[in-house]
Amino acid sequence: MASPLLEFANARIMTRSGGVVGQDADGRIYTSDETRTLVICYMKRIQYTGVTSGSRKVPLASELNGEMLPGASGDEFYYRGYALQAATVDSSYDWTKADVSDATFTDITSDQPYLRSQKEIQFLFGDQLMKGTIQRGIGKFGGSGIDEIIYPAIGVELQITGGEVLN
Repeated sequence: MASPLLEFANARIMTRSGGVVGQDADGRIYTSDETRTLVICYMKRIQYTGVTSGSRKVPLASELNGEMLPGASGDEFYYRGYALQAATVDSSYDWTKADVSDATFTDITSDQPYLRSQKEIQFLFGDQLMKGTIQRGIGKFGGSGIDEIIYPAIGVELQITGGEVLN
């Protein structure tokens, strides 16, 4: 059964995993093609309490007086919501396009390895593409108890920090 939040989905994430590290004949290190997973999400930006802007500046003023990233700065926000559906796609797939219905999606009804904490991702929220980090990809009860009821009915709880500076 698809999540009732699917019609309100407003975000996507692209995760990468796998990829075997190897060495070619010339001694160069390379990684083989990775598994890419496109996840459809329903997310909400959470405004921090205790700061006036609702975000954290990147880079922090304490990091080389804010000059750690010369020519680049932005805000990092906290996002909460649910991972609803996922599809495995190849590296040439344009996951930022408006219509991704050509991918084969399955409902996310349990914990997934591509939603592990501290995994770096690309995150599309509305039309804003950003670099993100998964802070939590598991329910409030660790995937057991009430989470076993919530996951199939709604989706897996997801918390992400995302920065406006992509590179």
